[in-house]
Amino acid sequence: MSEKRHIQWLLNELPGLRTQGVLSIEAENALRTHYESRISDSRSYFPLALAILGLALIAGGIVLIFNYNWDQMSLKGQIAVSFLPLALGLVVSLYTLIGSRSQLWREASAILTAAGGATAVALLSRIFQLHGSLADYMTLVLLNALPLIFIFDSIGLATLCTFGMFPLIEFGIAPAPNPVRSLILTGILIYQFLHLRNGGRYRIYTRYLVIPAMLYTCIQYSSSCPMLMLFSMAGFFLLLSCNSADEGDSFWKNPWFPISFVLMTVLLAISTESSRPFRIPAGMSSEQLFCFWIPEGLLLAGTAGLIFRNIRQKRRDIYRIMIPVMMILVLAGYLICTETPPQNHLFFRIAMNCFMGAFGISLLAVGARTRSLLVFNEGMLLCSVLFVLRFLSADIGLVIRGIGMILAGLVIIGANLYLLRRIRSGKEVCHETK
Repeated sequence: MSEKRHIQWLLNELPGLRTQGVLSIEAENALRTHYESRISDSRSYFPLALAILGLALIAGGIVLIFNYNWDQMSLKGQIAVSFLPLALGLVVSLYTLIGSRSQLWREASAILTAAGGATAVALLSRIFQLHGSLADYMTLVLLNALPLIFIFDSIGLATLCTFGMFPLIEFGIAPAPNPVRSLILTGILIYQFLHLRNGGRYRIYTRYLVIPAMLYTCIQYSSSCPMLMLFSMAGFFLLLSCNSADEGDSFWKNPWFPISFVLMTVLLAISTESSRPFRIPAGMSSEQLFCFWIPEGLLLAGTAGLIFRNIRQKRRDIYRIMIPVMMILVLAGYLICTETPPQNHLFFRIAMNCFMGAFGISLLAVGARTRSLLVFNEGMLLCSVLFVLRFLSADIGLVIRGIGMILAGLVIIGANLYLLRRIRSGKEVCHETK
């Protein structure tokens, strides 16, 4: 049964509970107001998405209409037309702010005004023959749109700006410091953090929106040492996902966990095989290292803060124990693999192999004890990846490797069937006891 049906069932039960004296009138009204707002909030996503799509089509249509016979207009006419969409957006924005309109009006005003600004920049660049790259254009557009996100509290415009940052990426080279682009990224991350912190109606959606923002951060700023930043991101978001799980969020409301766990598995696999995972490109300038260590330092500081908070609140589970150990190993490996001769890298590889095996076995044990298929298969994934890596790298024949792979697959299937049977039998015993 979905969450909406649960809430609707509870709302239907409230009058009967009040009649029986279980709830007072004030308690019934408070519960009804609280849960009806949750239903209305969940239903507002679809019209909001339609409004964003409609506004994007309107903005595109305006550009196409005025692009027709553009060269036949006078210079003043072209300049006036360039600012027409922006003027329309400003009028709608004033109407929305003065009248304290609904969220749909705020989203419409923010997106329309930002689209008007983007149109004005594009048309003025064409009029005055201003040359520049797509990254320069998007930088100016995003800089103009950034204040609108906060003025209108527009999650729709924040989404467009988040994905609009990807044209700013410089592939193949270590990025030079760019304060304007760093300001845009900082503003978007602050907006997302505020929504996550306040627990508003877009809190779950913002969790998904953080993922492309952090992906952009990693691509743009991790060229000094990608493995270290990726490990830091995986550890940080895994610890955050543990807190979300404690709050009772379901799998789809906690997207950080599966993404971070898969990322951690891939990174551990690379670390067990690579002779030098923390390779720093030659010729890195101090400014480029500075750009790397700002987000990396923030990730490490956030991870340390989560670890100390878990210690203070006495929250202990397999993830909260093993992730700090992983981060200590990663930082030690960063120092070893960047400052010592290649012969010493073998110790780091052995340590990561041992850690990956211990983590996988621990998850298997916890999953079997708690009868959790999810935790059990997480441990099975880590152990299987480690087994395949070690098995394929061994000096044995193809036939033996094939037999080993078949046996490993049978073990995985058999273990899942056995645990599933235990879970079902446990539920039947509980049902009979009741």
